[in-house]
Amino acid sequence: MSGDQVTEYAEKIRSLLTERLRIKGRTLEAQIHKSGRRLPRKIKRDASFIAKAEGLSQNPKLVRMVDAAAVEKAGRRVVEHLLEIDPKEALKDRILWALGKAAAVVILIFIGAVWYANSKGMI
Repeated sequence: MSGDQVTEYAEKIRSLLTERLRIKGRTLEAQIHKSGRRLPRKIKRDASFIAKAEGLSQNPKLVRMVDAAAVEKAGRRVVEHLLEIDPKEALKDRILWALGKAAAVVILIFIGAVWYANSKGMI
């Protein structure tokens, strides 16, 4: 496998991470690290494999160590997964998750205030 194919996959994954998940970073490895729990474990592992293969492909002698079939398979899985993600839906989910956490905090504060007022005899 040539280094150009690995770099092409890495660039495609990097642009999809920026476009679909709004994850920015200087390198693919940094973007994968920033993704946190937004990517499944298997997809993160495949993306890390692509990032390592990209590092190896920069050196003409080490490019021989890169398994072409494994890079092709991993790259295809990551790209397919990222293409399935709808950026608007992901943003909506994150907003609803934050609102849910805020609502839970408000409910707990209200319960605490009622308990405090009851224990002091105010109710």
